[in-house]
This record gives sequence, structure tokens and C-alpha cells, in this order.
Amino acid sequence: MNQKTLNRKIFNTTVLVQSLLFLLCIWGCLAIYNSNTLGASPLYFVGRQLLWLVMSMMVMLLAQRVPFSFYRENAVAGAAITYISLLAVLLWGTQINGMRGWFTLGWTSASIQPSEFAKPFFILLLCHLAVSGKKDFKTFLRLSLTTLLWLIPILLQPDAGTALVYLLTFVIICFLVGTPIKYLLTLPALLTPIAVWVLYQNPYILKRFSGFWDPSSDPLGSGWHIRQFQFTIARGGWFGVKMGNATWSNSYLPLAHSDSVFATIAESLGFAGTLPILLILAAVIYVLYRLALQIKGQYEKLFIIGMLSLIAVQTLIHISVNVAILPPTGLTLPLLSYGGSSLLSTLLAFGIILSAVNHHHPEEGHSFYN
Repeated sequence: MNQKTLNRKIFNTTVLVQSLLFLLCIWGCLAIYNSNTLGASPLYFVGRQLLWLVMSMMVMLLAQRVPFSFYRENAVAGAAITYISLLAVLLWGTQINGMRGWFTLGWTSASIQPSEFAKPFFILLLCHLAVSGKKDFKTFLRLSLTTLLWLIPILLQPDAGTALVYLLTFVIICFLVGTPIKYLLTLPALLTPIAVWVLYQNPYILKRFSGFWDPSSDPLGSGWHIRQFQFTIARGGWFGVKMGNATWSNSYLPLAHSDSVFATIAESLGFAGTLPILLILAAVIYVLYRLALQIKGQYEKLFIIGMLSLIAVQTLIHISVNVAILPPTGLTLPLLSYGGSSLLSTLLAFGIILSAVNHHHPEEGHSFYN
């Protein structure tokens, strides 16, 4: 494949990914509107989300034009700044739904969630540590302690769902760089004391598990979320109740526009309406994954797959919660849920991914594992 053909292929792929991402975001805006059609201000949340979408698309387009070398050279500095914000929110953040995880922006009612913005910089930092070290226990320990350092302020908010996403992405990156299984088997010993402390400090987590296992035991308390997910999904059936008729999502489903947006879509459009969303998300991840496998640089390759893994993990957890096969975690669905921080962070991450793709030409037949 000559250079001109290769450049055209990369350009076409970039445009395709951008278009699919925009389509998903618009789909999310429709779901957010549909979750509030029976409320007093049905346009409030979707109007704000559209403003965030415009800004986030601009950020993605700008981020992809920045040479990836800039992100690599400033990985530690970027991670340090976002980590400081994770500490600062514990002291000066705003508490919402029992969690101190947001900064309120002055006179506006907009809020910024540092744990969302920290995600791409956390991955950049892990890639920096993984690529610069050998496949020995010292490197694994350095990655583990770094991850633990990031988990602590997130758990103190407390935000166990986001902490789980960070942790699972760390494990995936360890697998990608060839960390021996015997090292990974030490993780339970390291994490058990932390898990016990988190459960002791936040007994509501155990209640969520009990409500998950037997929703009927406390239908108005710990089992409420699970029962509403079940009723909402069942009401949607195969083809849904159509847009504007999602009465259950509007009336009973907790946080139908954010943490429960997949269930909202399922009620309105049914299985037939949620399947295209899953296929488009899978297509975006697959296309970028295939490009990552062909990129020369190990750092770039590791970042792309690691960042895609984080997005995929969060997507799977959100959907699993919404179809009632996991306890409630409070995670948004990337690109579709209401939330400016989540949307901006996710599109920024895709912008950095596209920067890695555009500024490091693929090499035919080159594999990450070679």
C-alpha cells in the first residue's frame, strides 16, 4: 500500500469514526429528551447536553490535530494536574446524591467531574510507566501503586463504580504488556483490605448487593432500582412504546437521563432500538482497535487499546446494570448519558486516539504482540 493510499484510508476512517460518534451523541440527546417529556421542563437537560455536545466536538477536533508526541511528552504533567483535581474536589467539591465529586462553576449551574476528565490522563500515565519499564515485578508494582494512588481519592468521594472502571482498565493494560499471571494473582491480596474498608465506610454498597439478589425483600428501598430496571426493560419489549411514551422512565426510573439512560432507550425503542447503538459502539471500537494493531509505536498502540478498553468496560457495566444483571453502580453510558463531564472527557479521549492514528502511520502486518 503506497503512502497516498494509506493517507486516504486513514482520513476516511477518521471521518467515519467522527460521524458515528456524532450519531451516538445525537441519539443520546433524543434519549435524554425522551426521559423528561412528561416533566415541567422537558427541554432543560437536552438543551444543556446539546451545548456540551457542540463544545465537546470542537475539543475532539482540536485534540486530534495536536501531534501525539505532545501528549506523550506531557503525560506525567497532565496526570499530575488531573490528580490534584481529584484531591481538591474532596475539599472544595459539591456534594450531589451523597457523593462529593463535582466542582460547581461559579455563577453557572454547570458542574465539572474531575474523575471523568482524569481518565485519558490516567491511561497516558499507565502507558508511560508500562512502556518505559521491563516486564518484571518492579514495573508491575509501580503500575499497581500508581493505580492505587488514583483509586483512593475516587473511593473517598465515594464513587465505587468509577473506581471499578479504573481498576479493570489497569488489569487489561497489564495483560496487554505481557505481565506474568503470577504477578496479577497478587492483586486480591493487595485489594482485599481496601475493599473491606470501602464496605465498612459505605454500608449502602452491601445494601445494593442485597437488593440485587432479592429485590422483593425491600421493594421500596434497596430493591427499588433493580425492580424499576426490570419493569422498564419489560415494558419496552421488542419494539418499544415509541418516543414520547416512556411513562415508566419519566415517572419511576431513577436518573433516567443519566445512570439509567440505556433502560430509557429500551423502553422507548425496545430491543430493536438498542441493538443499533450496541453495533455502532462495537464498530467504532473495532475499527480503532484494528488500526491500533498496525501502528508502529508501542506507546501509541497501548494507549489506543487501553483507552478503548476503559470506554468498553464502562459501557458494559452501565448496560449490565440497566438490564439488571449487575447491582447499581451509578455509571453513565459514554456518549449517550446526560453529563457534560462524561461527554467532554470521552470525546477528548477519542480526539487523542485519532491523534495517535493520524500522526503515526500504520505498518502493514505489524502486531502489538510482536
